[in-house]
Amino acid sequence: MFKEFKILAVDDQKSNLDVLIHILKEEYAVYPAKSGEAALKKAADVCPDLILLDIILPDMNGFEVLEKLKSDELTAQIPVIIITGLSNVEDEQRGLKLGAADYVTKPFNHEMIKTRVRNQIQIVKHKRTIEKYGMIDEDLNILNRKSFDRMLNIEWERAVRENNPVSLIMIEVDEFQPSIADGKPDAVIRKIIPVIEDKLKRATDIFARYEPATLVLILPNTPIKGIIEVAEDIGRSIRESHDEEGSELLFNIGASSLLPDKGEPVSLLVFQAERNLFKAKVTGEVVCL
Repeated sequence: MFKEFKILAVDDQKSNLDVLIHILKEEYAVYPAKSGEAALKKAADVCPDLILLDIILPDMNGFEVLEKLKSDELTAQIPVIIITGLSNVEDEQRGLKLGAADYVTKPFNHEMIKTRVRNQIQIVKHKRTIEKYGMIDEDLNILNRKSFDRMLNIEWERAVRENNPVSLIMIEVDEFQPSIADGKPDAVIRKIIPVIEDKLKRATDIFARYEPATLVLILPNTPIKGIIEVAEDIGRSIRESHDEEGSELLFNIGASSLLPDKGEPVSLLVFQAERNLFKAKVTGEVVCL
């Protein structure tokens, strides 16, 4: 039977690969790899929809493989779930900072693996739907407001189910500054989009146009500490890119992060981000909550 979605499973132990194949083979086409080099080659050849990546490999560690995947345009957008026997927080944080979409520890819990994989495949499905039905801002070539609203609702519901935080960053360009002709922000926004995209390491991070002069980022499973780091890093990079051009860009950043409870509306997260964006206009600093 034809399997719509392809998964690359990377582990140096045949027994672990056999378990993963057994868990996933009914729903997905599973391709095994037992080393980092084999994983990189197969990722380029097969173009999987998702990669399950072990950290301990014979030729290079999983973090190195992840870095190579994210640095290659062909594989950069493939979501990666790290699967490892290591369980310390530092390793988890390292993987997420390098762009991993999720992190699961051994020994394998069958239902946990299935759930985490389904979550990532659902995101892949939604992204394909977006591409198919014109949910892209044609002027900026990023997701439009309709896509943002849809994806935010999906991530909010997922955060409620899994008891994970979800975060939002709003970046507003001052459309009335002298460097933007006739109050039209598109020319300036086009210049800062690559700067922002360079800071998004995970395929699960969502980047969209919220309003004519406002961009928005959804960062699933990202706590307040992480959102502050990302927001401040983006702010620095935007300023540095314009300093190099010898031009000044006026912009503000507001962010929010919540661990949602069942019954809470997603509008609460948006309201907090908008409120913090307003505060940022007053203080001149990144404001997060």
